[in-house]
Amino acid sequence: MLHWIALLPGHLEPCPEAHASQAAHHDEPQAEPQVPACVMPTVLSPLHLGWWALQFTPRVALLEDAVVLEVQASERLFGGARVLRERIVDEARAHGAEAFGHAATALAAVALARDGRAKMPDDGHDDEAEVDGLGKLAVCLDTLPLDVLPGVATHGPTLARLGCRTLADVRALPRGGLSRRFGAGLLQTLDRAYGRSPEAFDWLVLPPVFDARLELPGRVESAPALLFAASRLLQQLCAWLAGRQAGVTAFTLRWLHDWHRRDSSREGEWTVRLASPTRDYPRLSRLLAEHLQRIQLHAPVGDISLHADAIEALPVSSQQLFQEYREDQLNAGPDALLTPSAQRAQRDALLALLEKLSVRLGPERVLQARIQADHRLECAQQWLPAVQALSDKNRQPTPAKLLADTPQPCWVLPEPLPLALERGMGQHPVYQGRLTLLAGPHRVEAGWWDAHTGHARFTRDYYLASSAHAGLLWVFKSQQATDEAGSPWYLHGFFA
Repeated sequence: MLHWIALLPGHLEPCPEAHASQAAHHDEPQAEPQVPACVMPTVLSPLHLGWWALQFTPRVALLEDAVVLEVQASERLFGGARVLRERIVDEARAHGAEAFGHAATALAAVALARDGRAKMPDDGHDDEAEVDGLGKLAVCLDTLPLDVLPGVATHGPTLARLGCRTLADVRALPRGGLSRRFGAGLLQTLDRAYGRSPEAFDWLVLPPVFDARLELPGRVESAPALLFAASRLLQQLCAWLAGRQAGVTAFTLRWLHDWHRRDSSREGEWTVRLASPTRDYPRLSRLLAEHLQRIQLHAPVGDISLHADAIEALPVSSQQLFQEYREDQLNAGPDALLTPSAQRAQRDALLALLEKLSVRLGPERVLQARIQADHRLECAQQWLPAVQALSDKNRQPTPAKLLADTPQPCWVLPEPLPLALERGMGQHPVYQGRLTLLAGPHRVEAGWWDAHTGHARFTRDYYLASSAHAGLLWVFKSQQATDEAGSPWYLHGFFA
């Protein structure tokens, strides 16, 4: 037997703080951007609430002013009918749904939601109980007023003069007389609601790409004031991502100026990159607020749009045999951080911090090292902007093998330091005293493939040397030709 859930979205209300926050940006100095109360998640439209509901079942449709979901095939996947229903209702309330209902037909679920009832009797979901379920459905619908079904509410004044106050009163009237006086639509609505005739829907389908536009009610002259309008688009983006079970790694905010100077463009855009895929609205909103604080508009803006540049599928958390640690994961002790949920929470907090630091300090000041397979130690690592390195699709590359089979120093000089020679027998290198060679030589001959990068080809013999005052050193003897006065020995690094 089918199991329908109906969600009724609330009504969008303008935020009175939007214009006040816009004016405040001209007088107050820049401070740490906070997401104000008016930019917290607001009410989603029926269409976008339907996008969000597609994460639970592909059978989602718009029915008048409601969103209906047929979840019978998804109940086992989400832990049962009750667990799935409670999850949908709890999460839908966070998106502005003001009422819900569930029943064996979509129209009945919408009628129960409009009547403000939380639920009907929790029976009739099994296949063998289909007749009993429809019987209990009829008992619940019979007590509802006429305005819960639009096909009946249209004729409400006339039916009220006939003495009808509930749907049971309408059903008690002769069907032939109802059809002749009110048309076939009234009986069809009743039959579909009571499960006596099939319901047909155009299932909701997600657009292949997300590109939403919003016309502003007034001109906006400062970039931070765009956050309120952009938050509406961010919520739509999160609903679209939920339906695709994916997260965004880069999105672009575009704006259109009402007027502009001849030497400037009428359009502007700003791309926001994330260190990991996410559809968490607070994280996206706060990161966008950080970026908007650093944008200067050269003309008032009257139109904005949001485009998802890159998305990735989010990993699905597997069910745990035992209940995980449920306290605050970020303040948990070291032992509690062994659970998978705690590790994910720690990683998400770290990535959010790196994103915020990259915006405030600049991406060139927040770097991450990446190992390179190169025998030259000065070329064995590459420093990249942390957000760019982590947002790369190959963010977990195979670790490069350790190419050297000899000890490597932990501190390498930017440029090798020439060493003097002891003008005696053997011409030993000197650095704060005569050096004693402990191991080597280790021949390194490389660099012919990337001479254009500034690393010229060289041939060197590396040694592990000991100094009485400087400790263990990493020195090499160049095998390339040098002038007679120069020394072939160089200091390249220190061991701790």
